[in-house]
Amino acid sequence: MSSPKPLIILIHGAFFSPVHYRSLIEPLRAQGYPVVAPPLPSTGLDDSVAGKTYVDDVKRLLEAASPFLDEGREAVVVGHSQGGIAASALTEGQTVQDRKARGLQGGIRAVVYLTALAIPKKGDSLHGLLGGTPPPIYKAEGPFYVLTDQVFSPSTGDHGVPQDAQAALLRTLVHQSKASIEAPVQFAAPDVTVPKTYIVCTQDPSLPAALQESMAEAAGCQVVRVESGHFPFLESDATAREVVDAIVNVAGK
Repeated sequence: MSSPKPLIILIHGAFFSPVHYRSLIEPLRAQGYPVVAPPLPSTGLDDSVAGKTYVDDVKRLLEAASPFLDEGREAVVVGHSQGGIAASALTEGQTVQDRKARGLQGGIRAVVYLTALAIPKKGDSLHGLLGGTPPPIYKAEGPFYVLTDQVFSPSTGDHGVPQDAQAALLRTLVHQSKASIEAPVQFAAPDVTVPKTYIVCTQDPSLPAALQESMAEAAGCQVVRVESGHFPFLESDATAREVVDAIVNVAGK
């Protein structure tokens, strides 16, 4: 009997929610992959978000994934944008080999970074990679970073989202914990011991392709390139399908 298909653990990016990833989640489930994509505690609209970091996000992700891992299911982690930070950290002690050494079944067998923060070394942060100054697309308000009207401005790039969908999308985006963007990581992408794939989005204005390529190289990732902006799953059916195909390719190995 063949092994069951691996669990896909999908980690959303800053300011976003799992609902924005339906064009990835539904095709993966249609192909028989179980998918967990919980909302992260570092993202939201109320004060519970204040002070939350990737550490809190990892706890939430483990809560969602543990029932599958404990029954013996292996997993592929997919992190988009800031979700790449939690994607790396989630693997600490949770790979197939790590869990087997503790007498446990299941575990993480691969990581996919989707135009994501594959932080190159411990002590770095997203804030630091951006030069210590928030980009014009968001600003500080109390314990949050909140999006500005520059998020889809031509001066900052259109991110690939169709113009007629931008206003509706903005109404559904939320706040991000300042701490989650500023916290230094204690488990970086090069520390990840399972196979890693980086999906470079070549037209991304938020994380330029050169930065993505350098993070992928530092982390030892196999590289897949998609001609899209920062949100290939929202840009078109074709770019969403390319991402799904890349994830399925990793999951099938």
